[in-house]
Amino acid sequence: MKKKIIGLFLCSALVLASLAGCGSDKTAATSEGESDSSAASSGDTIKVAYVVSDMSHEWYQNIVKGAKIRAKELGMELKVADSAMDVTKQVTQVENMLADGVDVQCITPIDPKALASVIGEATEGGVPIVSESNVIDGAATYVGIDNMTAAEAAGEWFAEYAKKNSIKPKILIVGQPAYADCRQRVEGFKKGMDAAGLSYTIVQEVDGNGSKEESLTASQDALTAHPEINVIFGINDNSTTGAMAAYKEAGLDESLLTAIGFGFEGAVGRNALLSGGPYKASVAMFPDYMGYSLMDAAYKAAKGEKLPENYVSGTVVITQENFSDFYTKDGDDYVTNFDAINALKKQ
Repeated sequence: MKKKIIGLFLCSALVLASLAGCGSDKTAATSEGESDSSAASSGDTIKVAYVVSDMSHEWYQNIVKGAKIRAKELGMELKVADSAMDVTKQVTQVENMLADGVDVQCITPIDPKALASVIGEATEGGVPIVSESNVIDGAATYVGIDNMTAAEAAGEWFAEYAKKNSIKPKILIVGQPAYADCRQRVEGFKKGMDAAGLSYTIVQEVDGNGSKEESLTASQDALTAHPEINVIFGINDNSTTGAMAAYKEAGLDESLLTAIGFGFEGAVGRNALLSGGPYKASVAMFPDYMGYSLMDAAYKAAKGEKLPENYVSGTVVITQENFSDFYTKDGDDYVTNFDAINALKKQ
């Protein structure tokens, strides 16, 4: 079922954009063009390419980890490339993957608009596009959560927690307003608190750009001006933990602080939650399960099955109380309970 697409050209100028998804901790990157050697290679094997925006982030490393497991289970050949936040490089990588002959092209877009020409060529050639977490015009589906609904659940959880613990919330929001999904996380959190009838004050909103370092710096000024802040909500683990670090550096009483995260991408959020400190909850997005779902969607697309606009991956507000329902200790690491996430999706 190998398809060949040639003569792909991008005529318009490309503008480098920031990561549309909200990032996490940085560790070792995966090399460009890495192929899962365990996958079978035959004329009948479904060939899937996945071009990732930035594999230096823990979030995407875990997505790829889950994708490889599921691709192997489904007997698909998976090839992964890392764009390293370079828009031009990403377009070229997609062109090369398509020219090499793939049955499905998965993409975490850096700038969806910059992909317009190459996406058009792919769909004309019969290669479906599956995007991760962000909408791409012309794609068969995008795999990800509903950011607004998930954030509302976090707001509702916090409202009940605040009432139970007699907290009068004075909130610092650490966002990344350049991106729609991050804006939805902030808006949804507020909607959830409103729906639960919580009285609160948003003392300040700062832009941490999804980075722990930038979130720390942005939060320092806010905490200097408003030491009364006793709640932090961040649009990803880095945003929340960066602001928490600023709170600690300011010498404020951490026993009075409640921090809520979003993403629960890996070790950063997990360590913060299990430490017993201010980090009380997060919207868990289960990146390895996201990768699993990405390959499920790719398989169905290759088989010609009709896919929904949003192929929903599982999510839940995770706390110390329900953590063990979704994660099992395995040596020095934790294994995600996919059956528990599947059960969430059926609720």
